Amino acid sequence: MSTARLAAWLDSYRAPLKDALQAAVADGYHLLEANAARGEFDPRELGTSARRHLSRYVRNLGAELTALSIEWPGLGLADPRRADQRVDQLRRVLELCADLRVRHAGVSLSGFDHPKVAPLAQELLGVVGDLADRFGVDVVVHGGQPPSDALVQSIRAAQCPSLQIGVDTGHLVAGVEAVERYAALVGSVRLRDVRPAGAQVEEVPFGQGRVDFPALLARLEGGGYGGPFVVRRDQPGIDAMRQGREYIASLIARPVRR
Repeated sequence: MSTARLAAWLDSYRAPLKDALQAAVADGYHLLEANAARGEFDPRELGTSARRHLSRYVRNLGAELTALSIEWPGLGLADPRRADQRVDQLRRVLELCADLRVRHAGVSLSGFDHPKVAPLAQELLGVVGDLADRFGVDVVVHGGQPPSDALVQSIRAAQCPSLQIGVDTGHLVAGVEAVERYAALVGSVRLRDVRPAGAQVEEVPFGQGRVDFPALLARLEGGGYGGPFVVRRDQPGIDAMRQGREYIASLIARPVRR
């Protein structure tokens, strides 16, 4: 397992785009994932020349945009009040990915295990698959919670290689054992460390929480996962992203624990 697979979630820097890009590279990252919902990645505001400039700027930093993702709260794409609008936004983002030669995208889409929402979620998963094939971009579905059996079964049933599952360790405080069952379907892993705080969880510096990262890495490798590990910190702190990269890199350098 190589540290070259470590990526930075750019929103963690809470800075304008160019500043965030420079900070991520200074922290040792060369793979970068961006939140396409932020204004600087609004496809309607990025003309042809602006897209060329952005690609050149990232390349000149010695970096690569590995994914553009759209994060929405709640049901995400399956919010019935906003589904049409969000499908259109996703289409524009996938077109932007194709123009920037970014091969991966992410979208929040949940509700597969909710009886009232599941039919819409299933329908929209098909729409996402069609768009992914149309633009030649793999799309990772982020369900917001540990991937449910219903989501895993839906991805398998779709039989669309362009549809993959996203894992967020912020939802794995209870354990990582289930990951091995669907590791072959995983397209992206976002890394955060958390610990219980009452009925909720709180984010903490890497190594101070309850996420069993060595076990997670071993199960993903055993399941054939070959994608990026995206370091993310939603709670800002001095050198938080650098500390996260160094912590995960130190685990990757160790012999894998089975």
